[in-house]
Amino acid sequence: MIKAVNISKTYYQGKAKIEGIRNLNLEILKKESVLITGPSGAGKSTLLHLLGGLDKPTEGALFFEGVDFYGLSDRARSRVRNEKIGFIFQFYHLLPEFTVLENVMLPALMKRKKEIRERAENLLELVGLEKRIAHRPSQLSGGESQRAAIARALINSPELLLCDEPTGNLDSKIGEKIIDCLRMLKEKTSMALVIVTHDEHICDDFDKKFIIRDGILSEMKHFEGLYGAQSLPEWQVYR
Repeated sequence: MIKAVNISKTYYQGKAKIEGIRNLNLEILKKESVLITGPSGAGKSTLLHLLGGLDKPTEGALFFEGVDFYGLSDRARSRVRNEKIGFIFQFYHLLPEFTVLENVMLPALMKRKKEIRERAENLLELVGLEKRIAHRPSQLSGGESQRAAIARALINSPELLLCDEPTGNLDSKIGEKIIDCLRMLKEKTSMALVIVTHDEHICDDFDKKFIIRDGILSEMKHFEGLYGAQSLPEWQVYR
């Protein structure tokens, strides 16, 4: 589905060079669930933005369904991003002036409104918010807001769902429910799921697990916690 080939991302702060991602290779197949973890500032969000077409790599290439993603025009890439990629962020980005239902419908309003309303209602029922569709975001809890954001991300039936710290603003109990919700939704669809997080407690039941440190991605063969393992995990560096 999506393949990163030797991608790097470099930033400059004044004269200081910052290597956000270093010569990284990664392939994500259809229907796969992928966990990418690592400490804050390691490059997790940068990688997710590159995979989702939100930021261009300094070097390397990214292929989405066999097409050079960054070889497309900005307009064509935006269309692919809107139709085939869903995003969930740590901050929910719900528009306060709209209801929960309207927020979920927004990314698909170019389509037939009746069909989109029905789909939005079905998605909100799926994430347990069928009784909150007329509420404003200010009337929701943090967990409810994140579930509304999940429903919004799924409104266009994406083939790839990218989640950037989806439990970062939630307590551990609610965070576990959000991860369970994402896993359940993945099983009901054919989409691939990528979650990036610094939370080492949500490491189970993923097809692939990676850790990123200083912009370098490594596959985790064995996982016993980022910092509490009795012996060092077996790494395969994706460079």
